[in-house]
Amino acid sequence: MVIVLAAALVATVAVGGWFGWRAWQRTALEEAVGTLPESTLRATWTDWAQVRSLAGGSSLGSSSSTRDVSRFVDRAYEQDLTSTSAVVDGTYVLNRRFGFSPIDATWEAYGQSREGAVAVMRFEDSVDLDGVERNLRRLGYTPPSGGAGSGGVWAGSADLVATIDLSLTPVMQNVVVLPGKRLVLLSDSRSYASAAASAATGSAEGLDSVAGVSSLAAAAGEPVSAVLLASDFACEAAGMASADEEDQAAAEDLISSAGGVSPLAGLVVALDPDRSVTVGMHFESSSQASGDLRPRLRLASGEAPGQGGTFAERFRVAEAVADGNEIVLDLRPAEDDSPLLSDLTQGPLLFASC
Repeated sequence: MVIVLAAALVATVAVGGWFGWRAWQRTALEEAVGTLPESTLRATWTDWAQVRSLAGGSSLGSSSSTRDVSRFVDRAYEQDLTSTSAVVDGTYVLNRRFGFSPIDATWEAYGQSREGAVAVMRFEDSVDLDGVERNLRRLGYTPPSGGAGSGGVWAGSADLVATIDLSLTPVMQNVVVLPGKRLVLLSDSRSYASAAASAATGSAEGLDSVAGVSSLAAAAGEPVSAVLLASDFACEAAGMASADEEDQAAAEDLISSAGGVSPLAGLVVALDPDRSVTVGMHFESSSQASGDLRPRLRLASGEAPGQGGTFAERFRVAEAVADGNEIVLDLRPAEDDSPLLSDLTQGPLLFASC
């Protein structure tokens, strides 16, 4: 049974098709989470093809000037499209010296775990990945033992990255090129880069094997950017524990007044091309999801302790759906230029409390 709450209307309807199409059509986001290691707790997604389209970067190429690239990056930042990227600050240097960058990437998935972090970038055939490996050798990276084309780690260091350009982040220290998968992996840890490559090639379990991750990625649809919190890390990262005591007390009262909530077993917050935001919450059971729909809708319509003000000042809930083990909220920003994704993925989020 699917329960839908939209505007002031409450109804129980059979809209299996709303979720059903996802059973046979995997989105790029669903594929991307499968390339991240199973140990990933926080995953972010940037659809660079959509970002370029929305921020006027589609005409950029390998010979684009610093000014043109910088203007594109600034426009994308101002539209809140790139807060999820681990490599955006190095776009120009990556483009000119490494032979790949957000200018020609299809998408980027960045995964963080307690063991390490990795950025996975997908490219079309037009990007010369053999040339990327030649550039890595020229820049001073140590080749993998199997040589170029082996899918091993091109090892660097913090000193090497700083020498190349100060705009590069530590995630650029180690690089894996997987031509057959059209992927480039970046990590600040050599061992984690190697482990991540196993997940990306399918020889080890990926994040999509974690309960709820695939269904959350499906619920997000085809966003421009997104943040996904796996398993009970959603409670740790999005809950009210990081708020001060006064806000925690206010949150407890609001949750109690709303009827109480069940613990989350996963969360996704995704920015859609039309500036709306999709929030997906995964629960251990369908009864928890259906039981939490009304309380969480109430919480998403009231005060926002830990963030200040109210959620109504930030967005309106256009629709709220409980289907299976998921609740999905469709949020419409109060202002067109509102950085809603960043706002809802930094700090505590009352309606995602546990």
